[in-house]
Amino acid sequence: MRTFIACGSFLLQPLVWLVILRIWLTSRARIKSERHDFGSAVYGDHFELRHLLTQGILLGLGLSLINLLIGFSLPLMWIVVYEILAVVTLIILPTTILPFTLVVVATLVTQFGGAYITNKPDLSAIGLNWHTVGSANYLWLAVLFFLLLGHWVAHYGGRFASPKIYAKQRGKRIAGYPWREFLVLPMVTLVPGDWFSSHLAFWPVLNVHGQTFAVLVIPLILGLRFTVFRQAPQTVYHQLAKNFVWLAVAAAAFMGWTRFRPQDSPFLLIVLLVGYAVILWHAKRYDERQQFWYSQVDDGVRVLAIRPRTPAVKLDLAAGDIILECNHRPVNSETSFYEALLANPAYCHLRVRDMNGELKMTETAIYSGAPHEIGIVLFRDQEG
Repeated sequence: MRTFIACGSFLLQPLVWLVILRIWLTSRARIKSERHDFGSAVYGDHFELRHLLTQGILLGLGLSLINLLIGFSLPLMWIVVYEILAVVTLIILPTTILPFTLVVVATLVTQFGGAYITNKPDLSAIGLNWHTVGSANYLWLAVLFFLLLGHWVAHYGGRFASPKIYAKQRGKRIAGYPWREFLVLPMVTLVPGDWFSSHLAFWPVLNVHGQTFAVLVIPLILGLRFTVFRQAPQTVYHQLAKNFVWLAVAAAAFMGWTRFRPQDSPFLLIVLLVGYAVILWHAKRYDERQQFWYSQVDDGVRVLAIRPRTPAVKLDLAAGDIILECNHRPVNSETSFYEALLANPAYCHLRVRDMNGELKMTETAIYSGAPHEIGIVLFRDQEG
């Protein structure tokens, strides 16, 4: 029963519901944008919410098991500061999330608040101790954070590449592939002190070497805001995932350093935060230096996406390909493409040039009498 209470407390925290609301609004805005740009949504379901409720829970369970095995703990002050910062961030910056920044700032407030603030209020009566765990705990949280972020980005980055139309480039419209997902992981942590046992007698607690720890499930936020303009999205995110794993390795090395100089942990976290920002900046700069654009072309029509569960899935097509001919007729617009499809409404034969300039042929059967349901997402013809 006490375990059920601890797990149920996760759903009572306002941050959890604010994250769900935020991701739902983000998903709804994406679907609305796709319908505006392409006539119908590329991904009509709220896959961001599905990932939030599936991947978030699965990764959270693995994280919680590891934390329990090693006896990971965080002070109640850190948890309170982290959740307040996260709530404020989600409200003020509704289209983005700064996940690792929240971890670092909450740690700095907790550690420096206790060490350097003079005449600080005594909050021990309500269980908000300034600093009651080893400094290596915060670096261990960074290790787990970057490992989980790397795993998530490697497996889901670019899999649901949703195009968005941006400003014109040299008279041509261009498309980009933004990723605005984030997860909230239910993370089990031990909270040192007797506040829970003295105020909430029913709360599950553990006694380890004479010290009391409350068992608490808190929301840990993972997220990434990035837009790809000139590369295959999956290639970009796979490289980012590798770099995040290297950050986890660096955080583990820093943990070893704090065995000798524990007072350096806040500064080492800042180094990791700077490294995180540099990785994202470098990835953006590298994307900007590429020659390729997901832009309109005159000699064909650019493929921007493939709708799932449509005949186009069977075609050997990828975002960035240029369809030169459809059913042996040259095409140069969305209208001419569908006119060519009507020449053989039950079959589709394409001549395509890929992102590397190589030509290929591909074909598949389509829905008889409904060529518009083939599932290839193109630039729509401009009116006027």
